[in-house]
Amino acid sequence: VNLNYICCKLSKNDQIYHSATMSEEDKTTPQEGEKVEKASTPEEESTATFEPVVRLEEVETKSGEEDEEILHGMRCKLFVYGETLLDKGTGKKSWRERGIGEIRLLKHREHQRIRVLMRQEKTMKIIVNHVLDPRIKLEANAGSDRSWVWSAFDFAEGELTETVFAARFADSD
Repeated sequence: VNLNYICCKLSKNDQIYHSATMSEEDKTTPQEGEKVEKASTPEEESTATFEPVVRLEEVETKSGEEDEEILHGMRCKLFVYGETLLDKGTGKKSWRERGIGEIRLLKHREHQRIRVLMRQEKTMKIIVNHVLDPRIKLEANAGSDRSWVWSAFDFAEGELTETVFAARFADSD
């Protein structure tokens, strides 16, 4: 089908006219000189309304932090020292990033235990969760004055595992 449209605007009444050259099979388009549409057609406002298929009610969620007060909180990037999935069983360990968020020291109001808790910024997934024990030694990282290294028994992934952490802060304060 050979369709060549030439649009030309005629000055009288600001109307648009089309002239077309087409095959005999397809005569559905306007012929030369026929009125197609007015150029000054105002756009219509849509009045369509959409109702949700399922109505969800607001549910109160508990984070587990309701009985605790925040002693200190600071934004940082957390690293874990260990084997990656590719290096499992080889003994080759390296630092890998676990996430970015606010690391907080939380003190329980009832039994006065202090724990370290950090959630990933966007997903709110727990990436550090361990009790602050007097045996934990917080050491400055050898390569940087704004990162700190410690080892603890972490429960962030649902099971208790000994993990070496490093937290890097925005500045040395």
